[in-house]
Amino acid sequence: MKLYKSLLAAVAATASLGFSACSDDFDRPPVIVPEATYEVNTSISEFKEMFWDVAQANSSTTIPVNADGDSIIIGGRVISSDKDGNVYQHLYLRDESGAIDIRIYGYDIYESYPMGQEVRLNVTGLLVGGYGKQMQIGTLYNNGVGGMDKEVFFVRAQRDGLPVPADAEPYTVTLGELKSWIDSKPELIKWQCQLVKLENVSFVGGGSLKWTDKPGETGTTTRQLKDSEGNTIDVRTSNKCTFSGDILPAGSGTAVALLGYFCSAAGKASWQLTFMDPATGCIDGFEFVDEPVNPPTPPSGEAIYTGLAEDAASVDWSYESNSTEGVEDIWSWKEYSGKHYLNASAYVGGKAYAATAYAYSPVIDLAGKKSAKMSFDHAAKFQTTLRTLCCAVVKEEGASSWTELKIPEWPAEGSWAFSNSGAIDLSAYAGKKIRVGFKYGSNSSGADTWEVKNVKISE
Repeated sequence: MKLYKSLLAAVAATASLGFSACSDDFDRPPVIVPEATYEVNTSISEFKEMFWDVAQANSSTTIPVNADGDSIIIGGRVISSDKDGNVYQHLYLRDESGAIDIRIYGYDIYESYPMGQEVRLNVTGLLVGGYGKQMQIGTLYNNGVGGMDKEVFFVRAQRDGLPVPADAEPYTVTLGELKSWIDSKPELIKWQCQLVKLENVSFVGGGSLKWTDKPGETGTTTRQLKDSEGNTIDVRTSNKCTFSGDILPAGSGTAVALLGYFCSAAGKASWQLTFMDPATGCIDGFEFVDEPVNPPTPPSGEAIYTGLAEDAASVDWSYESNSTEGVEDIWSWKEYSGKHYLNASAYVGGKAYAATAYAYSPVIDLAGKKSAKMSFDHAAKFQTTLRTLCCAVVKEEGASSWTELKIPEWPAEGSWAFSNSGAIDLSAYAGKKIRVGFKYGSNSSGADTWEVKNVKISE
């Protein structure tokens, strides 16, 4: 009998499990070890290869029978848990070749399918497609892939044996490796939806920001995790998960999370992390705090120069090379709504334009100074090209070109919250007259809005 024709029989079998488990030994009921009758005939990587083009087009198609006329059966261990609500209506399965995202409309899936449980799933007749080019299996919803009813999944899925949590251990990767894999089809097939471990990383805003900006509300918040080499990865957290209002852990350590993938309409691909339960081992070595610590402090010492403060009488900065693609209503640097700080963008009418623009200070005299440091506060909710095309700059009075300066700390994505840049060393210009400023850059892939205020230079 073809497996895809026997689903109704499986319903009856499922309903009878409770009666077959009866025993007169009420003190110690028997342990029933589930035994799957499905035989896996397609690995997860083979399945992804079959429907890769569909997912990359963000379209969907109904999963057919295989070449022998049988249902396509995939299998693997559960590597996700929806207990804390951050993995919401999804279940992730992993075999030796890869991992995949299963959409399920239901709650508390972890109670029946805990991490480490082996599952075999009849996917013929379901829908496969892409969301942000990440492959998902489910049923039709709003012309895309949505969650199947929980009962439908229970009929199509068979457990085999008892859960083995040790078989759901994460794979260790680095942010540098992930960055190099972002455009590789074989690596994307292998690593999309995997459970991964990242060592010696820290949260941007750790100890000061909460996991989400709006705990308890609808939507998600994006934070970032970074390594010692400056590589970063987005962290997506539901505003409704149980830890949404907690403070991000401070310091550095090891993080374990599900590895998602998203490619924007503009073609920018990125990895994303989803944490499941920070209190039970997926975050190790960090410092958990109940109250937010102070944000990064600007350099100490007497101020040599301050500018772009909201309480200033006016903005005395200048602009140059406000070049765009020739569209007159595109602006780059300007004062933000009379608040005396700067705002830069080249995004208008739903389109990102290429631009290069500089905003710079009056001449600052460092005569008699043996050292100098610069800091400022900045914000940017949307970040695509910001960190690669934008930077701080400095030049000695009379020089013809700007020297670009590395910004130590960038603001967290997902909100307009200002954060401090950290100290930028200007000691090479001690005793000289200089101008400091900011280079704004954009292209057709991204024209992020960047806001800057409270520039301070001190010894």
